[in-house]
Amino acid sequence: MMNALPVSFLFRLEAFIDEPIAISPGPQADRVIVAPTGGVVEGPAFKGEIVSGPSSEWATLRADGTMKADVRLVLRSHDQQYVLMTYNGIAKPDGENLTVIIAPLFETAAEEFTWLNSLQTIGIGKPTEQGIAYDIYQINIPE
Repeated sequence: MMNALPVSFLFRLEAFIDEPIAISPGPQADRVIVAPTGGVVEGPAFKGEIVSGPSSEWATLRADGTMKADVRLVLRSHDQQYVLMTYNGIAKPDGENLTVIIAPLFETAAEEFTWLNSLQTIGIGKPTEQGIAYDIYQINIPE
């Protein structure tokens, strides 16, 4: 059994977000919808930006105080190629602190980035003044 999860840094993603739309109180849970207004992606093998129009985050605020994130982001690479980044995640506010743990997957037809299609990644995020920033890590398959 492994003592640690083998990961390597993939990129840092900073999303700039607009004012949230709240549906509260909802019949099943409170919902918050957030539209990114843009953002930056910086890593050793992928650099780009968040495309604001088709991207969105749907958050469910659950009775136990946790938040479940359901997110679809369209990324545009530095050379104008598109990558769909989807993820679910969980956040539990701790007073003034909030940490979000996510599990992103990727889809692209861009030949130079098809390696993203086979990755399972994890991310750890914290709020920023303009939105939220995540450090994304790929899980390495042990040999």
